[in-house]
Amino acid sequence: MALPHLVKFVYTHGTDEVIRRGKKIHSIGFVELVDYDDLFGSAVFRVKDDSYSTFYKVYIQKFKDAKATSLRCACPYNLGDICRHEVAALFQLQDLIDRGHLQSENLQYDQRHTVVKLKTIDLKNIRHFTSQEVFSDAEIFLRTNKAKIDFAENETVKATVPLNGQDYKVIISKNEERSFDTSCDYEDTENPLCLPKVIVLTQLLNTHGANYFDSIRNWDKEKNKLLEAYGYSLADDLKKKFEFVYKEGKPFLRVLDIKIKRVALATAPVRPVLLPMKEREAAEAAPPEVAVQEAIPSQRLGVVFNFNKKRILSLLLMLWLASRMKRMKHLRAQ
Repeated sequence: MALPHLVKFVYTHGTDEVIRRGKKIHSIGFVELVDYDDLFGSAVFRVKDDSYSTFYKVYIQKFKDAKATSLRCACPYNLGDICRHEVAALFQLQDLIDRGHLQSENLQYDQRHTVVKLKTIDLKNIRHFTSQEVFSDAEIFLRTNKAKIDFAENETVKATVPLNGQDYKVIISKNEERSFDTSCDYEDTENPLCLPKVIVLTQLLNTHGANYFDSIRNWDKEKNKLLEAYGYSLADDLKKKFEFVYKEGKPFLRVLDIKIKRVALATAPVRPVLLPMKEREAAEAAPPEVAVQEAIPSQRLGVVFNFNKKRILSLLLMLWLASRMKRMKHLRAQ
């Protein structure tokens, strides 16, 4: 009976000492499953070392595909392809599969409608949703051929892919959850993304970049707001005047004509503020305010010191009182 490919991976990449200690860790029960994703074929294990009270996380990717399986451990071991913690995790994963504790049955995909959760289109994400064989076939196809893009607007791309003398229609669009709805009449029940879909996504990535679907989103409202600062709108002729560039999926305005300057924003007219009905009635019923004028004194008091007397210690204090009218007459006489 042939060995499972996970066990083969252990004996192919591990040294005798690493395999011995990895089996020991597994048999003691120092391996714990932390996370498992059947769609991506990935698992995360928490492994305790056999010599120290130290725990390490082991990450296993694409374990369903013997050619694409990869491992990573947080320990500092670097003397071989795999460490004892990775060996223990692989044995534990195989043990769980053999006992039927994991959802390892094959899922059946209908390529007429599959949903893939991608924020952007990049090679790493595309690989997650297809097999290594399909991805390689797509790369080979794109070296000498191209998919025909029939429609690209409002975050939706429709394309035609010629394969084996037949044209396959592909539709890829972003939905409200920002995931991708994909559709194709190609037969592939094993992968969420079939060969024509992978070809179209890879071609778009190579030609337009990872944020291509954001760039074909309807950004008219945002673009008009950018043009408004220069007194223009999308209804005007923008040739050789402006162009839009996209950074991180958002549009930015580039001015091509150096003669075009920003326009001053008009000051908004002052509008009367209408009070609520209750406050307006209270304001109307309130008595009018009476202006208070500053009181003007009609009489003034003055103090006179007389230093002309011969006696040094004697001062004559004189008080005088004059009415305001006499004061005014005196000023006018002067």
